[in-house]
Amino acid sequence: METDPDLAAEFGHWFRTFDAISIGIFTVELAARLYACPSEQRFSGKFGRLRYLFSLHGLVDLLAILPFYLQLIFSFFAFEARFLRILRVLRFLKGFHYSRSLQRLTKIFAGKSEELLSSLIVMLSLLFFTSTLMYYAEHEAQPDKFGSIVESIWWAVATLTTVGYGDVTPITTLGRFLGATSAIIGIGLFAIPTGILAAGFAESHEPVESTKTSEKTSQKICGRCGQTLD
Repeated sequence: METDPDLAAEFGHWFRTFDAISIGIFTVELAARLYACPSEQRFSGKFGRLRYLFSLHGLVDLLAILPFYLQLIFSFFAFEARFLRILRVLRFLKGFHYSRSLQRLTKIFAGKSEELLSSLIVMLSLLFFTSTLMYYAEHEAQPDKFGSIVESIWWAVATLTTVGYGDVTPITTLGRFLGATSAIIGIGLFAIPTGILAAGFAESHEPVESTKTSEKTSQKICGRCGQTLD
């Protein structure tokens, strides 16, 4: 809302006040976490607080407040750093602290990182391959739009992701054939990461049963929560 000129003119003071109060709360929270983190074994020791500060949660907390203080410093030296306003968007990441679903999502990304990386490599390979083919098919007919393979990448991204802006389109027979083929392949190929993440969510909700059984009752014990299973 602060980027809207009319709202900024009328409520700018309240926006700045809200921002300052939020940063104050976030600063106190980070200080409390740094004070208490040595109680966990992984953050104990001489450099425990430093290890927490550079952990994922610590960096999120730090990046949430850092732009505010850096902007104050730059303003003191009469230097305006607009890029610091962009960093303020990182405050949304603080939601990872308080949402189990978001934490589960990060674990799924970490657990499926190899599969996601493989699909990304395949997608990038297809992107460069179709860009190269389209360059040779359309370069002579449209040198202004397919002047190089680099310029053809824009068309490939818009086509393979099925966005299809229409600002760059093939006009030759071979180019249209390649475009249709690329669009059809892109529908299936770019859906692979979605399937990988969906499988990760399904696996994260499956009950984990332990092979341990009690000699007296022969009941199965859940390996996740420790409760006996019917």
